[in-house]
Amino acid sequence: MTIARRIRVLAILIAVLSTSATATAAWATSARKWSPPVVVDAHESHANQVTYSASCPSATFCVVADGNGDVTLRRNGRWLPGQPVKAGGSFDSVSCSTSTHCVAIAGGGANAVTFNGHTWSPALTMGPEATYKISCPSSGFCAAVGASGKPGGSNTIALLRGRTWSSHQVSSTGARDDRLMDVSCATPTSCVAVNLDGQRLIFNGVSWTSVKSAGPKGLISIACVTPAFCLAVADTGQSTTFDGTRWATPRSIPHFSSSFSYSVSCSS
Repeated sequence: MTIARRIRVLAILIAVLSTSATATAAWATSARKWSPPVVVDAHESHANQVTYSASCPSATFCVVADGNGDVTLRRNGRWLPGQPVKAGGSFDSVSCSTSTHCVAIAGGGANAVTFNGHTWSPALTMGPEATYKISCPSSGFCAAVGASGKPGGSNTIALLRGRTWSSHQVSSTGARDDRLMDVSCATPTSCVAVNLDGQRLIFNGVSWTSVKSAGPKGLISIACVTPAFCLAVADTGQSTTFDGTRWATPRSIPHFSSSFSYSVSCSS
């Protein structure tokens, strides 16, 4: 290779590296900024049905389910018009494992609907009436927990395997805070459910085990990335991590102080 050709090759390589570095720097800078808010549901939500649930399995696809029983999709950076889905009530929660598999639960009738990338399925009853949270780590498995609206009422645990739901009741101590608030599954064989009273339920793919300890109370939302890492937030504005065996000492979330932490989501 001649000296002139080597110089040209070196110049091209430097240009490519410089372009890559510039793009990386630009991405890093933009990733730290929130976009301006946009209205995604023109119908808004009733005063007593303001809960929204969102799930984004990728950077190019999201689903929002709301208290009016509507769902709104976001594809490739653009929000599509919302559409009503007949699920028998307002949506409590939605979870997507991929852009072609989402499950949303309407707690009013405890009905679940499934999205295949194009349409939503007819509603299937998956448990008794309750307020539900759902986690779908794969297209063949979802776990959901339901908190009864009655003081001392039983909690519900439901599993979706393929197209079949199964559910059973979890007895309550009768305490006001003994209500299952959220569940997160890192895999179909590793799920963790939390409640406000400090109880945790661990799923190993076969059965649920109740774990009561001196761990943090007031847990309202949890996100499990792997069986050895979960992050949970409490209604006190604190967060804690779980390594599969032990809970870390709760720490205050910066700028939250004693504010109410409602939901958490982690991708890694």
